[in-house]
Amino acid sequence: MLVPVDTIHLQEPDTLFLGEFLWVEVELQPFRLYVPDLRLRRVVVYDSLGRPVQVIGRPGTEAPGTLYRAVQVLVHGELVYVQQEYSRVSRFTKTGRFIDRPQLPEGYGLNAGFRSLDEGHLVVPSVAMSEPCSSWLEPACEETRAFSVVDTGLNQVVYRFGVYPQLYQEGNYVPRRAATDVLPEARLAAAVYELSSELQLYFLGEREGRLVRRIVLRHPAWRDPPEDMRAELAVNDRARFNELMLQSSFMKRVFFVADTLVLAHFFNLKPLYFELQGWDDRKVMPYGVLASISGRWQQPLDMPGLVLGRDEAFHLYIRLSDEPDRRLIGRFRVEVRR
Repeated sequence: MLVPVDTIHLQEPDTLFLGEFLWVEVELQPFRLYVPDLRLRRVVVYDSLGRPVQVIGRPGTEAPGTLYRAVQVLVHGELVYVQQEYSRVSRFTKTGRFIDRPQLPEGYGLNAGFRSLDEGHLVVPSVAMSEPCSSWLEPACEETRAFSVVDTGLNQVVYRFGVYPQLYQEGNYVPRRAATDVLPEARLAAAVYELSSELQLYFLGEREGRLVRRIVLRHPAWRDPPEDMRAELAVNDRARFNELMLQSSFMKRVFFVADTLVLAHFFNLKPLYFELQGWDDRKVMPYGVLASISGRWQQPLDMPGLVLGRDEAFHLYIRLSDEPDRRLIGRFRVEVRR
């Protein structure tokens, strides 16, 4: 079960409102909560009492230090990676000084969700156009991969891993993003895919990622897509495409919550999802499945809100309220009772 530890109330003084965020990065020594603001195009850093202590970046597209719709933050050593829409990445020091905008080699496209592997390497969800069936306009193949192990400068792709589940190889689905979490000490990665209830575990070696286990997750609220969700359908019959989205579940994130436990986080869309402008937590119903990495045990969960991130102590950070001036993030731990 999820056990509440405490609640952080993000303070918003008159000069520092928050816009929209779906991710947080957490450091524990000292405690720092990095909040990438999509709408206001910056990263706001908070202390354990919810007080803003720093702002990283500013709105813009070309000038050094400017950010375009910040999606995710990763703190890796002394560097802060800010991932933005359209495969943009900016690196800063922890003091907020802009360093550069690294890019993967030509032919690779980034998706959100950077993770640290070791001192010299990151794991990033990504597309390689040289791989068979890499376009979202066609079904995936056995050779299509979802993640890259890269150097910290994003200059070199060491290898790729992450095989799309059978669902994606048998049908054509536009929602195809993948997410991962990594246990660096064990070099173990957990992977999930947007429309699939399959959890995959990989051992990340020096030159390849070895598939260790596939686990089919079970939750009474999970809904497989009723039919293909092709790109041409999204263009030519948007009403039908939206109807299919409302009938499907969306696996969004995966988190290690102990050395041997994983939480897969998904949500279902409410009918008003397409009626409200921008992001609103009231648009979705959040759920989760706890699973042991052995695959022998799992437990369905109803979540109190969207899971935004975790820390090194395996605490989950879950949004409890997104009302302006009342933005509450709960810190939870997972407790297994027998």
